[in-house]
Amino acid sequence: MSGSVQIKILFHQVNLLFTAPLLFLLHKAPNMDSLNYLKAVKNGELHFADGSIQDIPHWNSLNATHIFFVRHAEKDRNELHDPVLSTEGEARAERLGRIMAEAGLDSLYASPARRSQLTAAPVQRRGNTPPIEIYDPADLEDWILVLACDSIGKKIMIVGHQDSIPQMLNGLDGGCSEFDNISNTDFGKFYVVAISEVDMEVNEFRY
Repeated sequence: MSGSVQIKILFHQVNLLFTAPLLFLLHKAPNMDSLNYLKAVKNGELHFADGSIQDIPHWNSLNATHIFFVRHAEKDRNELHDPVLSTEGEARAERLGRIMAEAGLDSLYASPARRSQLTAAPVQRRGNTPPIEIYDPADLEDWILVLACDSIGKKIMIVGHQDSIPQMLNGLDGGCSEFDNISNTDFGKFYVVAISEVDMEVNEFRY
């Protein structure tokens, strides 16, 4: 996508997935026009509001793992304990459901928090995916590696939090701390991770 910034980092990692150095590719578009948001994921392509289309790397490879990461939508700040979504958050969750309706997800994960599960619910409903699975937020860096290893050839979505999403992304790239916590007021980041036998590519967009 035009205007994107590409950062390449070689990292050496021996984990459950790989036994050789991988090329880590991070594509970010921090200055993307806010009107040019992600509209749909379908047929291995990302469709944007301006009509542009971008291929998802390694989509048809049986040896690749694809993981979509999003933070939960806006929460009701009037509830202090395990809040539900605000009206704005409900609208965002429905928008996420429309985006992922034709993505062909094999599995969908959410944290134990209600706001995370309520964000995932429209994705499950509109995409007719298997039931939402709840992950344990403890020891996420190990969990995400095991999940990626067990999901080769699969397409997965994970709904998390402003700190847990970066934690999982950093776990996948060998703990390099490339990803900082998401801003408290930012609910629109959308990460597409493609892990092949030779590289891991992360694309960051907005929805």
